[in-house]
Amino acid sequence: MTDGEKRARLRDILADPRGTIAPGVTDALFARLVQDCGYGAAHLSGNAIHKNFCLPDRNLLTTTQIAQRIGQISQATDIPLIVDGGSICAEAISLTRAVKLYERAGAAAIRFEDALVNEYGAAPEELAIAPTSVVVERIKAAVDARRDPALVLIARCDSRPKESLNQVRDRLAAYAEAGADAVGVQLTDVEDFRRIGANPPAPLVTLWPKGQLSASEFFTKGFRIALTPSSIPIAATTAARELLIELKQSGNDRDYFARQKEFTASETWYKKLGIARKQN
Repeated sequence: MTDGEKRARLRDILADPRGTIAPGVTDALFARLVQDCGYGAAHLSGNAIHKNFCLPDRNLLTTTQIAQRIGQISQATDIPLIVDGGSICAEAISLTRAVKLYERAGAAAIRFEDALVNEYGAAPEELAIAPTSVVVERIKAAVDARRDPALVLIARCDSRPKESLNQVRDRLAAYAEAGADAVGVQLTDVEDFRRIGANPPAPLVTLWPKGQLSASEFFTKGFRIALTPSSIPIAATTAARELLIELKQSGNDRDYFARQKEFTASETWYKKLGIARKQN
């Protein structure tokens, strides 16, 4: 599937009220696993990829590093990749550069936020939020920078801890009017999700509050794509840590793998990697 076809597929997903879960991935291996497990899209999560580099999620990776990872994932998969631009794109010129690099690398969508600095783990009320007019100019710059009009631009609003729900709505409407193809919003209250989802100005692509809503409930409230940023790397790290501790203590890993019901299936899947794509 070409980059253009992946972007067209993502736009179909955004128009489908049934909704799609886009798991967060760090690299080509996990992205291919997401695809082969039947998901329609993947999300190159900023939080997840920072974990992959053993770094705190503080925008420490460059756009060039992220673009390289996008290219690796795009070559290994046939599903749309939603790329987290984070607040590294706090200035229009930075966002413009990111759009050009990420589009060329194969991204189907780029999401960026209105927080000026987003330090993972910081209290939400401490976030510095850009004025709406500044974000609007960023979005217009991103629209002008893309070469393929099918590339999806997603503008995320993080202002709820500091602003009323009506102010958040006004921001989302302004972002959509400026050219954002989809919008996202950071919320914690289920009632806020319901109110925002009732009449959004553009398709909603947002972190899924798994502990509060099932996927079907989330989509019923009007959201199109549910993002799960770091579930995969956390699960993988947990499994690998268990193996390493057992190997260190017992001197073998036979018992560990004997307990893993999916080990044979995973081994078979890995051996077949690349073969199916060559036959397409």
